[in-house]
Amino acid sequence: AVCVTVSCYYLTPARIRRVLASQGVRGPPPRPLVGNLRDVSALVAESTAADMASLSHDIVARLLPHYVLWSNTYGRRFVYWYGSEPRVCVTEAGMVRELLSSRHAHVTGKSWLQRQGAKHFIGRGLLMANGATWSHQRHVVAPAFMADRLKVTHRLATAAPLPAAMVECTRQTVRALREAVARSGNEVEIGAHMARLAGDVIARTEFDTSYETGKRIFLLIEELQRLTARSSRYLWVPGSQ
Repeated sequence: AVCVTVSCYYLTPARIRRVLASQGVRGPPPRPLVGNLRDVSALVAESTAADMASLSHDIVARLLPHYVLWSNTYGRRFVYWYGSEPRVCVTEAGMVRELLSSRHAHVTGKSWLQRQGAKHFIGRGLLMANGATWSHQRHVVAPAFMADRLKVTHRLATAAPLPAAMVECTRQTVRALREAVARSGNEVEIGAHMARLAGDVIARTEFDTSYETGKRIFLLIEELQRLTARSSRYLWVPGSQ
């Protein structure tokens, strides 16, 4: 057991770092066992400590400050460590397209920690599939997101039951937000409104009910999400798997 632990948490990561460094892929030095998790947590806490100075869609530096910092420091390809597990980050569009192509499906995908931590919440669908399974599921769903198909869906939104339900839910949310702004005259916290919109869409499209009827299902999903996040927080700790 001791030999396996030393191999998994020290020897193998050290070998991976040497191989990546020989290929020009470097990153922040990892700490024993925790890797760069403490660095990521500290950077995110610092970037989100205060409200945004202005409204902007450029939120990468706020939500993923470690990506911005380390890509500027180590280049457009770098590696950081989630515990003893390496995460190679690629920001070059051409290489991303190449890696996402089907011929590389057998060597890319979600890590064991990612799949283990989310298996009870996300399952083994497209988000967590790997290899041939991922390639197959991607080809199955891809046609639904082609530009022409999306345009047709938009034109039929008032006629097709499911898109029409989503549009109506969104209109109700917009009306509620306008009323809230009119009452307060100041900034409005939209978190509760967006949660209600998500719950309404899920309830109406999946269960053909109003939000009030499907509220319990939506709350259970939120609870499952919270428990999943809590249970997967320490998967990187030896023996916690």
